[in-house]
Amino acid sequence: MNTKAAKKLLVVFIIFGFNYSVSFQQFIHFDWTDPRGLGDSASYLAMSNGDSDIASIHRYRIIIPFLADCVREVIQPFISAEQLHTLDALSFYIVNYLITSLTGLLLYIFLIELRFKPERSLLGVFIFLGSRITILSTGAPIADSLYYLAIIIILYCCLTQRSILLSVLNPLLIITKETTVPFLFLPLFVKTLNRKLIFFSISVSFIVLFWVRNSVTEVLPNVVKPSDPILSTITSHLESGLENLSQGYFSLAGWHGLFSPFSVFWVIAFFGAWLEFKKIDTHYQIPRFLLLIIPITFGFTVLSSNVGRMLHSLFPLVIPYALIGIDYILSRKQN
Repeated sequence: MNTKAAKKLLVVFIIFGFNYSVSFQQFIHFDWTDPRGLGDSASYLAMSNGDSDIASIHRYRIIIPFLADCVREVIQPFISAEQLHTLDALSFYIVNYLITSLTGLLLYIFLIELRFKPERSLLGVFIFLGSRITILSTGAPIADSLYYLAIIIILYCCLTQRSILLSVLNPLLIITKETTVPFLFLPLFVKTLNRKLIFFSISVSFIVLFWVRNSVTEVLPNVVKPSDPILSTITSHLESGLENLSQGYFSLAGWHGLFSPFSVFWVIAFFGAWLEFKKIDTHYQIPRFLLLIIPITFGFTVLSSNVGRMLHSLFPLVIPYALIGIDYILSRKQN
């Protein structure tokens, strides 16, 4: 094995190993009867067992429950009778663990493309994997891990100008989670991409999205309610917008949620952003299209009462700026 291949393999082992070490406790202590704020896990469990008679907001996030069902079928013969009670949570954990590890690996490649050294890029991955929100989305039976993977795929394709790859993946990315939809339009603001192809792909993606939703609806004609369509769901969330903002930004619980995604790295990221915008550090240049993530993510905090999980969508922007701040401080020479 040559040195280059050995380095790549080492990075993969480090990322997968670190993810396991930080997420396993969340999985092993998850309790279906007391999900501690992760009530949507019950919906995904029901979906993995073929029951879609659940809240409409969760019903169309079909990929992870489907994959968890497939994994459960594979591993069930290897689970002892005494451990069968862990089978459902384990199935989701295996799926989310692999997806989050892949997200971490793509984030590492993304940071390398932004000219960060391998050591700094690994630190960025550790910030992501060690985040409380990432640990929850990996160790708990929820569907957020695929959403974060979709985000980094879109942004990596924008950064590396992979118009064809992104166009092929868009119809799959759109059904990961409805919050992925605004990110699909972000490539249209990147002039170096084939925007006509991207626009065509987005159009096809919406056809796929509505076909999937319609297929699920046809299976459950007596379950679907008038409030189930996408626009009705968004409208109902907007009605709680002011309450969500007040709870998310002007309460103790909300402030705790604000720090859940990145903790002290928020502060370091603001410092890194100041360095970059003031051109004090000119080695790194964060692409300006990444700033479009900010209004998208802020909009989600209006629609959701869980501000922490929504703000975690900023990881492809916050982590690079945090690394700029860290690199500047650690690289300064003593007088």
